[in-house]
Amino acid sequence: MSDQAAPIPGIISQQLFNTYSANWIRVINDGDPILLQNSFKQGQNTITGCGFSTTRIGQLVATVGATHIKLRFIVQPAFPGTEPKFSVALFATDALDARISSYYVPEITYTDTDAFVCPSQPGLPAVHKNQLHYVLAERWRQNWVEKSIEGIAPEDFTTSYGPLRGYTYELQEFVALFLLLEALEDATLKIHYVLHDYYRPDLITSADTLAYTFSLALRMQHNAGTKYYATDDDLIMDNAMPCPPTC
Repeated sequence: MSDQAAPIPGIISQQLFNTYSANWIRVINDGDPILLQNSFKQGQNTITGCGFSTTRIGQLVATVGATHIKLRFIVQPAFPGTEPKFSVALFATDALDARISSYYVPEITYTDTDAFVCPSQPGLPAVHKNQLHYVLAERWRQNWVEKSIEGIAPEDFTTSYGPLRGYTYELQEFVALFLLLEALEDATLKIHYVLHDYYRPDLITSADTLAYTFSLALRMQHNAGTKYYATDDDLIMDNAMPCPPTC
C-alpha cells in the first residue's frame, strides 16, 4: 500500500504551484499573445472569473497567524490532458511574510457576463475601508467582458513594475466578505475578472497614455438549490496591492 496521501480537492502541492506559476510567467513573457489568449478561452467563450467554496475560504482565513492573503496567477490544466487555462492560487502569509497555509485553487470556472447591481441601500457606510462601490466594479467588469479574446494582450497584465504575478490582500478583506452569510455553506466566493482603466505616463516617452490593467473583484455568490446569485448588498473587494512590487 502506498504511503502517499490522496490529493485534497481544491488544494495543490508546492511542486504543482511552482509548475503552474512558472507556466504563467512563460505565457506572459512569450512574444506570441496567442498563448495568453488561449489560456482565457473556454469553448467559444472568454473566461470571466473563478469560484471557491466558502468552506475552503473559511479554512484559508482561519489560518492561525495569518495577516495577508496572497493571490498568484497560475496556468493549469482543468483536467489531465486538457489545454492549460488561466487560474489563481490563494495562500496565507504571516507578519514575517512566510507562507503558513496550503495553496488553494478554484473549484469553478465562470464564463457568464452577469452585471453588478446597485445595493438596496447605497448610502450605508462601508464595512471595510477597502470596500469597492458597485459603480466602479461594474465599469471594470464591463471592460473585461467587452474585450474579445483576440484583444487580450500582455499589456493588460503589465504595470509600471513589470508583468503581474498576482495581488496581495489584507486578511480582513477576505473575512469581511462573510458578513451577510447565515451559514458557511450558503455561498461561493466568486472572483470576477476585471480591467481597470486609467492614465499613466508611458515608460519610454513619459506621455500620458490610457492603460488597462487586469485585476479581480471579490464577491460572495449565494447558493439557492442549483442556482447562484449575489445579493445587492454583498461587499465587493478590489483594492489589493499588485505583485510586483508587493509580493
